[in-house]
This record gives sequence, C-alpha cells and structure tokens, in this order.
Amino acid sequence: MHPWQTLASRPLLDRQPWLSVWEEDVRLPNGLTIDGYLRARGRDYAMIFALLEDGTTPLVRQYKQGVGRPMYDLPAGYLDTPDESPLVAAQRELLEETGLIAGRWQSLGLLVIDTNRGDTRAHFYLALDAQPNGRQHLDPTEAIEVSYHRPEELRRMVLNREIDSLASVAGIMLALDVMGTGGRSQESGGRSQETGGPRPLRRPDLAASGRLPVARSQTGHS
Repeated sequence: MHPWQTLASRPLLDRQPWLSVWEEDVRLPNGLTIDGYLRARGRDYAMIFALLEDGTTPLVRQYKQGVGRPMYDLPAGYLDTPDESPLVAAQRELLEETGLIAGRWQSLGLLVIDTNRGDTRAHFYLALDAQPNGRQHLDPTEAIEVSYHRPEELRRMVLNREIDSLASVAGIMLALDVMGTGGRSQESGGRSQETGGPRPLRRPDLAASGRLPVARSQTGHS
C-alpha cells in the first residue's frame, strides 16, 4: 500500500506541549489531491490498571470539559517530556492521583488515539501488588474522586457505558484479558519468578515471550 504524498504543510495552531494543529495538501496514490487536510499532535500519556491485594482496582472520577460532565477513568497522566519513560510517568501518575504504589509493572502495549489526525499514543500498564503509600498529590486544577471496583463490576460498567472513555475502556479490557475472565488468575500454587509471590497471569507465556515486559517498581516518584 502506497503512502500519501505531502505537497505542502501550513501551521494553524501551536500550543505546545498540549496541542499543535496544521493543514496539509496531499496527493493520493490514485492521483487525487486533498487540500487542507487537518493534522494534529497532542501529548502521549500513560494509563494504569492497578490491582490491589483485595482484588479491587481504582477508578478516578473528575469533570471533563471536553464532554461537559464527570467521567470515570483509569488513573492516567501525560508524559512530562517526549523523552520521558512511559513507565516512569505511569508510576508517578498512579501515586499522584490515588496515593498508590505497585510492586510489579507490566506493559499492556500502546495504542494510537486517532490515526486520521496524528500519532499521539496512550501507553497502558498493569500495576500489580498495589498498596497505599500516602495521600493524593493533585495539581491545583484537579478535583479527583477515587473509588475501588472488582473486575466483574468494571466489565459491567464498560458494557453499560458507565465508563465510556475510549482509552479507559481499552485499558480495562486489555487488563481483564491478560488476567483471565473475572480478572483473577486461574492458576493456583504458581510462584512468580519476579517476586516470589502468587503468579498474577493466567497466560504466563505472554510474559515469557516478551510481549508483556515486567518492570520493578521504581522509587523517587515526582
């Protein structure tokens, strides 16, 4: 499949690091041209599905100006810089928004948010052995309520559209798929090679294959 050819590019809005918008004149492989094709670039962010020892997962609820109402979401936050490690951002945002830290972290991959407009990405993480480590550290512009839910309740909330943020739905379903139906490991007696604790994954071959790299929790959250 042949790429489109960019003939010209003109900036329209530059509000970095939050948003950049520009338009392009492009030629398609069949020779047709499109003038003023809109492009946009935002900030990459990290989103976290945290699992506590009691089997619950935190959701954050806050007002979202873009839709004009409060929304349920997984904890998430922007990368501070384009070069920041998404894992470091995920660990920081989980602590700031919920007051939780986690002993083990696994990547659930990344997704491009809007392939028509740009390459802004969401990086998803599964945070295992999560536990309280103090209070929230919210920005002055944030007012966040935290609630805790079991996997079957999260699935129900997604299906009933109580959770209707695209990224949060994707993060929840990715995590539930990794953990197995109901969100808990279906194995018993297994020991994790990383920590010596109970094995969290129903499909350990995923971690062994490198599709779900495991990282240790880092200190020095900011």
